[in-house]
Amino acid sequence: MHIIGAGPGDPELLTVKAKRLIDLSDVIIYADSLVNPEVFQDSRAEKIIKTSTMNIDEINETVKKYYDEGKEIARLHSGDPSVYGAINDEMQFFRENSMEFEIIPGISSVFAAAASMGLELTAPGTTQSVILTRVPRRTEHFEKEDLELLAAHKTSLAIFLSASNARKVSEKLISAGYSQEDRAIIAYRVSWPDEKIILSTVGNLEHAMFENKINRQALIMVGGNISYYSNKKSYLYNPDFTHLFRKSSKKS
Repeated sequence: MHIIGAGPGDPELLTVKAKRLIDLSDVIIYADSLVNPEVFQDSRAEKIIKTSTMNIDEINETVKKYYDEGKEIARLHSGDPSVYGAINDEMQFFRENSMEFEIIPGISSVFAAAASMGLELTAPGTTQSVILTRVPRRTEHFEKEDLELLAAHKTSLAIFLSASNARKVSEKLISAGYSQEDRAIIAYRVSWPDEKIILSTVGNLEHAMFENKINRQALIMVGGNISYYSNKKSYLYNPDFTHLFRKSSKKS
């Protein structure tokens, strides 16, 4: 049984291993509100099951049913399953029932968004860190991970699952020291045919979401090289920089 990251949407952004395992699966269980069905269009699967109307107990029991029948199962999650994939609940169940499984990583929407924008998330002169987070609404709140605290670092920030809470995002970013005019990017349905990359500002996020009729499936990206672009060159390929495999070209 495989827990597979199905990537951000574009079926060509599957890993080679994910594609092979999906195509060989007998049963595909997938998050139909997020995973593009084109990722399994070449599969031999005899059973394809959508999970949007199922709770975790129903999903797990469905997986176990086909596992006990000896079927090859692909449990598909959007992006990479380790980021907001809620796979802990699944893995705990599988372990408790002595079910063998393997996790296949996928391309997260945050990296697909950076590629689409033509941006490096870590860059000299801006930041060497990337924070992936969210603004909770009905989910658990971690005080030490409040967006205001994380945003104060001014690193590259990818804010997931917060499109419908854009006003709160703006408020917390401004409280953290961002200005109303600092650049922010809304990345909607990255790599899907209807993808939108919307250049906005910290103070205009809610209006930009409303104007574009977006309330889900969007990343908010700010900070670091996203908001404060730098022309500073990387040390790694600088002709004067010496490392294990290359000597400096600087004349002594």
